Amino acid sequence: MRLMEEGEYQSCIRLAEAQLLQGGFTLPELAKVNLVVCRSRLGLHDAHGAIPPGLLAIKIARDIGDWDVLGRALLNVGTAFIGLRQYGQALHHLYSYFEHLHLYTTAGRFEGAVWRNIGVAHQRKLESRQAIDAFQRARAWFARHGMDHSLFTCTHDLIATYLQQAEQGAGDWLEPVKELLKSQRQIVRKYPEETYYRGIYLWDLAARYRQEGRYRRAMVGALKAMEVHKGDPELAFHCHMLLHECYKVMGDGKQALGYALAARVQAVQARHYELEFLASQAMAEVIREKGSRVVQELDDEYQAMGIDLRQYLSPSLLRR
Repeated sequence: MRLMEEGEYQSCIRLAEAQLLQGGFTLPELAKVNLVVCRSRLGLHDAHGAIPPGLLAIKIARDIGDWDVLGRALLNVGTAFIGLRQYGQALHHLYSYFEHLHLYTTAGRFEGAVWRNIGVAHQRKLESRQAIDAFQRARAWFARHGMDHSLFTCTHDLIATYLQQAEQGAGDWLEPVKELLKSQRQIVRKYPEETYYRGIYLWDLAARYRQEGRYRRAMVGALKAMEVHKGDPELAFHCHMLLHECYKVMGDGKQALGYALAARVQAVQARHYELEFLASQAMAEVIREKGSRVVQELDDEYQAMGIDLRQYLSPSLLRR
């Protein structure tokens, strides 16, 4: 558990699996060890690997009435199913968490996180109204418990959901987004040294400008976000994708392809393969719309700058 809490996930898994091979655990211990393996797999973005030990922890904990292990395991398995895009399974496990809420001693402190993950699952299913309801419940819980970081992150999720609604044609998104950005700005001012808050705020502001059709301002915001909060590949991925979308709308295929490629590089560095898929899909769409000549134009530009694309892309992808 100490290795897991310190982020030493590989070492944690090796130790836990060696102990499991030795055997001799009681059922409560077996449930806890499997939960630790599940959480460590999630820490490595290995959703497939997280599910079997997580499901075993759920079964054992439910059988023996270890409600706190059960609550944690339901959250983690739900999170893993989100990573696999199996949103129905994710929601089943996440909503099951609330069946035992009155029995938890320590697992009750994950209620806000469960509501947030429910919101993420509904958002991914394009069920914006259910997602907004879940995110609002999560925000209220985080605010009530003074958890500024989680409150800020959940506010970011809620902004993304309102913008998703706008993409679907809803016309009442702008005022809620303005209010949520004000809420974010208060936390940014409260923690002036924390670049994470300012970087995410600038990204959300850029996303609002993009939705309003103010593409130049959106692009400036995305570039500033990456400048403020360096070294965060996930933030860089989303900012590059926003720049890709702006250039695509503006008709500049070469720049659109270049930023989608940059997003893919960031996703690979973060070992976030779901995001890598989205970036690859974006690249394919540009090539399909603009033709293969745009690849040659981008390659010529990179060669002129002394950049070798082979360090970023596999030979098979380059051939395609």
